[in-house]
Amino acid sequence: MIKIIIGMVVLLLSLPLVAANSLTGKLSILYGDNFGVNPTSIKKYELITTDGVISLDVSDKFLHTMPLYSWQGKNVKVTFKENSKSSVQLITLEEGKANLRAVNGSQPWVSILCKFSDINAEPKNLSYFQGLYSNNAGGLDHFWREVSYDAIDTIGSTAIDWVNLPSPQTTYIATPGSSQDANLSLLFNDCTAAADPFVNFADAGNGSPYVGINLMFNDVLDCCAWGGGHWATLDGISKVWSTTWEPPWGYANAAILAHEMGHGFGLPHSNNSDGDSSPYDTPWGVMSAASVNSVYDATYGARGKHITMMFKWMLGWVLDADGFIANSSTYQSLIVDRTSLATTSNYRFAKIPLQDGTYYMIEARKKVGEYDANLPGEAIIINHVDNSRNEPPWIVDKDIPPADFSDNEGVMWKVGETFLDTIDGFSVEILSTTAEGFEIRIIGPNAASDLIFADSFE
Repeated sequence: MIKIIIGMVVLLLSLPLVAANSLTGKLSILYGDNFGVNPTSIKKYELITTDGVISLDVSDKFLHTMPLYSWQGKNVKVTFKENSKSSVQLITLEEGKANLRAVNGSQPWVSILCKFSDINAEPKNLSYFQGLYSNNAGGLDHFWREVSYDAIDTIGSTAIDWVNLPSPQTTYIATPGSSQDANLSLLFNDCTAAADPFVNFADAGNGSPYVGINLMFNDVLDCCAWGGGHWATLDGISKVWSTTWEPPWGYANAAILAHEMGHGFGLPHSNNSDGDSSPYDTPWGVMSAASVNSVYDATYGARGKHITMMFKWMLGWVLDADGFIANSSTYQSLIVDRTSLATTSNYRFAKIPLQDGTYYMIEARKKVGEYDANLPGEAIIINHVDNSRNEPPWIVDKDIPPADFSDNEGVMWKVGETFLDTIDGFSVEILSTTAEGFEIRIIGPNAASDLIFADSFE
């Protein structure tokens, strides 16, 4: 039922050698997350070509100038440094725009429960994994429906009972639990092959392939749980499959699994503005500190929280028409309702575009609902979004220096406070709280002169 062609892409790709030190192919990004006492975040970049999978060595300096997160699964040309087959000199986009694909409709995932040949433990039973996809509060179908305002669901998702891998744990991970060297490709290939008799990857019950694959292991991997995209041909379908690789601590908390599935949808991390290397510095969304300030579920541990509004916009779950878009002449009072509200006739967000191409995304958060009830507070939250960063949204903190972890009053803009933008001269006043959000006033840098000019003709 399953055919994996390692290192080859059939039909969909024609990726010739472009030059002696250049190749074209599809870019795959994998995120490794460790949410422990000393949190670790790792990214692996791969180029999928007709001749195989090439691991890319991408420097931090390069990553600070290129928004690679938005190129997941896209055709790119990679130019390598002289005499190197991995060190990247340049990556250029060969198709379309640098943005994430819209995600809508049913997004069926299949969970495969994989046992290392030398470890017999089964940390959770099949019903646990099946229940993870339920439409009850805390289940992933319920979570993604609420977070996306019913733009997506996980109908058709299922779980395959424990299957045996052909090799012991150390075949896949040299130093289990502490290294960064899990062989994700081999784990993927062996897990999907072991599940071959039990799943048709080409048909999730609706005639269409599964969107994603959650690989659930019965012991630790390396440092991390992983999420992103992986190229394979399964049951005749060749594509980048949204994929997660989960150790037991990953699937013990629905929030962590939701975080890795978010990477599978193409989402990067959100962050704060303290300038350090940790992307787990804010509890205001599942794509940062996934399980901190979460609602606790008796069965599935920490539940996810809503993602930042900028990510919802990127995936097409909110449109410009759902928000207020300011300009330099804006002088406007408006109501922004809380992010977790299912429907509203008010604004879901306000956006302030800036002259340098960055922008502010303003949203309202309240401690209410199945997922946001344990947030640090109720306030307007402002993210400065720079799409040239690989973690585009940074939460704005009035404290100087910014807090290391954004559960402080400095990031919560409350009634009577005013945010003053030092880039273009906008201000945002928090006027009052409402039943479902906040009333704010946005004043652009040219608003005062425009008002005076209009008054002169009265």
